Parts: sequence; structure tokens; C-alpha cells
Amino acid sequence: MQRFLNLLSIEKREIIYLYVYAVAAGLISLALPLGIQSIIGFVSSGQISVSVIVLIGLIVLALLIVGGLQVMQLWLVEYLQQRIFARNAFDFAYRIPRLQAEALNKYYPPELMNRFFDVVSLQKGLAKILLDFSYAVIQIIFGLILLSLYHPYFIFLGVILVVVLVFIIWRTGDKGVETSIRESKYKYKLVAWLEEMARSLSTFKLVGHTDLPMQRTDGYVSSYLEVRKEHFKVLMTQYLSFVGFKTFITGGLLVLGCILVVQREINIGQFVASEIIIILIMTAVEKIIVKLDTVYDVLTSLDKIGHVTDLPIEEVKGINLEDLPLNGGLGIQVQHLRYRYPDLHRAILEDINFNIKPSERVCLAGYDNSGKSTLISLLLGLYPSYDGSIIYSGVSLRDLHIGNLRSLIGDNMSKEQVFDGTLLENITLGTDLPLQDVLWAIELVGLSDFVHQLPEGLQSYLVGGSQRLPGSIARKIVMARSLVRRPKLLIIDDFWVGMSKNEKMRLMRTLTSEQFNWTMIIVSNDLDVMQLCDRTLLLQDGKLVASGNYEQISQHELLKELTEVTA
Repeated sequence: MQRFLNLLSIEKREIIYLYVYAVAAGLISLALPLGIQSIIGFVSSGQISVSVIVLIGLIVLALLIVGGLQVMQLWLVEYLQQRIFARNAFDFAYRIPRLQAEALNKYYPPELMNRFFDVVSLQKGLAKILLDFSYAVIQIIFGLILLSLYHPYFIFLGVILVVVLVFIIWRTGDKGVETSIRESKYKYKLVAWLEEMARSLSTFKLVGHTDLPMQRTDGYVSSYLEVRKEHFKVLMTQYLSFVGFKTFITGGLLVLGCILVVQREINIGQFVASEIIIILIMTAVEKIIVKLDTVYDVLTSLDKIGHVTDLPIEEVKGINLEDLPLNGGLGIQVQHLRYRYPDLHRAILEDINFNIKPSERVCLAGYDNSGKSTLISLLLGLYPSYDGSIIYSGVSLRDLHIGNLRSLIGDNMSKEQVFDGTLLENITLGTDLPLQDVLWAIELVGLSDFVHQLPEGLQSYLVGGSQRLPGSIARKIVMARSLVRRPKLLIIDDFWVGMSKNEKMRLMRTLTSEQFNWTMIIVSNDLDVMQLCDRTLLLQDGKLVASGNYEQISQHELLKELTEVTA
């Protein structure tokens, strides 16, 4: 409910206008029963007077004004729907690149983005609440006020009406929200499983016969239908309660009206008008009860959208390294670095210490699960909850503007991929870079021939995930992306998949040559790569076990084991 109130507070101005129109329409709508009452009084005399014609004209005019106010309400609601969609779209787009990596360890981000479709449910549901519910509530309030003017007894029945309506909603509302959220939970689990099958299409296609797709789907569908039935029971309880109450209150009001007419406490015109008002009130109450499901859908949509918007994002503040005089590449100093993933008890990195001088070439070697990728992620500022210190050119990573730091780093991580967009967008990421820098990066990684063969060149559209591209081409595109800004620090991880030995060494000799003054960190167990670097850091079980140039560590036992494994 708090999310819903926050949403209303954001759109407070438009909603106030909306309710002003609704109140005005409700007040003018009272002209209908009052006008009918007066017309009956005049017509009962047996002739049509000028007053009757005037009253009919006023009623028609009132209906036109009410219609105009309702059109204005529709326009405001449409405006709110557009704002909600646009605001959530930009909110998601702003948050996604800034989501803390640690917070995403429990999620599959592409599947998490399915929650955006709840924005559509939110749009439609909010429109019904603001239009139908507001109109119904105002109709009930004004109707009860008008009934009370006919006779004080109507006040008593009006109080009963409000109390019972509130009791029905209060008694079943929490259960309705709970079952609606659980229903949505299984809906998303089913969609996630279908997406997973589509992502692993070759796996399920080539395995031959397997019942796993249908078994897992059956489990999710069964759970969904079970919760759906629970939710429907809540709705039926609410509606059946209303049917019984509606019968009682309508009958009570009719009996009361007849008694008052017989006792001449109200006249026939007032009786007819009061019955019209009663019908309008009960119709409004029915509208609220029947459409409570819309309220549950809105609250559920806000809960699902909150699964993304509640995730912590990185802070965008701190010192810009670009404001400091940087001679050559970035210097890196790591002291007593320790890191443990939030869901693990064992530390992945333990007491790591090393210094990297500006423009130094360093190779990072070790077995899988030795902590190499985690160390690189820490250097990139992806995991902020580490112990110890990471210092760039004399400034602590904790004090740096993380976005500015990453703009100085060219990283070729194994997690980076080609995304849906043109080849130029995949290399520049939308930044305004000189074309000569783009062509330079393409030439450097050996991508020129591929680009020249494309019918649309740099404007060729690439499909995300690089599934339609050779693996080596996709990796070269990512490599060109990391080089195009001529970074101060170049980090290369898992770049060599699909590349020949000669092509790999050609590129490595170029990148490590003295014509470039960037600092380099290369994750590799290749002895030839180590020989091209100034220094090699050996990691084992999360600890730094050796550091030195190739000659100094060439006889290390771990290096011999790595050589045997990767040979």
C-alpha cells in the first residue's frame, strides 16, 4: 500500500485535478434525481408548464456538463498513463547499468526485467481506480448526503452501508493482496522457465526425448492454478457478501421509503427520487466490490516493479581521476585485500598485496576458482563491500567517482557481449568518439576485413548474444570496444577463445609494445603472454603465492602445474 501512496504522491497535481472534476461531476449529477422530483411535482397537476420545459433543459445541460467533465477526466488519466510508462522506462534504463553486482548474485538479470510488463497492468489498473472508483465513492457520499436530506432515518441506513462496505474490504483485503502476489510469483517462474528453455534451445532439441520441459511446466502451472483458485475464493467471498448485503439494504430502503410515504413524511416525488438515488448508490457499491480485483492487480504490479527499483544502485559521486595529472597509465596499489561473497562463508580472496606501476604490463595467472575474476571485478569497482584498500594513482577506490574511473578503463571481461544494435554502437556504446579512433581500434584487433565485407559496414545491425557471429568476431568487437577510448588501464580476460596462436601473439605484441602507455592487466596462463609482460602475479586458492618477472617465477611449482594443464 505504501508503494501505491508513493505513486499517488508523485502524480499529486494531476490526481487533484482529476478529483476536482469528479466532485464537480458528482454534484451536478445530483440534478438528475432532484430534477425528476420537481418534474413529477409539476406534471402531477395534469399539465406541462414552462417550468417543466426549463427543468428538462437544465437536466440535459447538466448531463452535457457531466459528460464534458468525464472527458476531461479521461484525458487526465491518459496523460497519467503515459507519464507512468515513460517514467518507469527511464527509471529502469537508468538503474540497470548502475545496479550493484553483489545485489544481482541471486537473480538472472534478463528475466528480472520481465517485471517491466507490470507497468502495463499498472497503467490500466490505475486508470480504473482513478475513474471508476473515484466516481463510485463520490456517488456514494453525495447520494447518502442527499438521502439524509429527505429524512433522518436514511442517515442510519447510510451509516450501516458504509460500515459494512469497509468491513468487507478490511476483512478480505489482505488475503486478496497476498494471493494476488503469490499468483504473480508463479506466473513469472513459468515465464522464466520458458525463457530458459528458449535460451538453451539446442540443449533440449538435441537431447532427444525428455519429459523435463513438460514436467517443470506442469509444476509451475499447477502451483499457479492452485493460488489462482485461492485468489478467486477471496473475490467470490467479497461478491457474495455484497449480494446479501445489497438485497438487505435495498429492501430496507424500499420498506422505509414506503412507510415514510404512507405516513406522509415524504411525498411521491421524493420517494421516486430517493429510489433512484438508492439504485445509483448500490450500483456504485457494486462497482467497487466487483473491481477490487483491479486494486489487487495494481498493488501486485507495484510489488513486482519494486523487485527491480528496490535493488541498490551504485553511488555516482566522488573524485574524478581525469582532474588529476596522470603520467602514462594508472598506478594501482592493493593492500590487505580480502573479499567474501555475501552468500558464502569462505573468503574468495585473502590478504592480497601488490603494486602496479603506471604503464606496467602485468599477467594474472592461476587455476580456475583461484580468485582471478573476482580480483578483476574488485579492481573495476563491481563489489564495494571488500576489506583492505584499492588505490588508483594515489586515490582510494572508495573516494573515486566510479563512472569516471571506468571511463578510463578498457576492460575485456568474459561477461561482456555483443548487444542488439549496430556495429558502431557496439564499439562506441553511444559515446561521441572520432571516427578515426573507431577505425584505429578495428584495425588494431584485426576486424577490418570483416567490416569491409558487411553490406552496411559500421551501420550493420547485430543480434544480441553474438549467436549469429563467429566467436572470434564477437570477442574482437568487444576488444575493439575496450580499446577505442585509448584507456589508461587495459584489462583483458578470456579474450583468446576462437583465435589462432599466431593471431593472439600478434595482437599481444602490439598491445604490450612501448607505443602505448596504458597500464595492462592480462588474465592468462600462457607462458608466451607472461614473457611479454613485465611481471606475473600467481594466485592460488585466493592468495597471492608469487610475484615477479618471467625469469623469477618460471621455476615456481604452481606455474609448472599450470603449464601442464593448459598445454
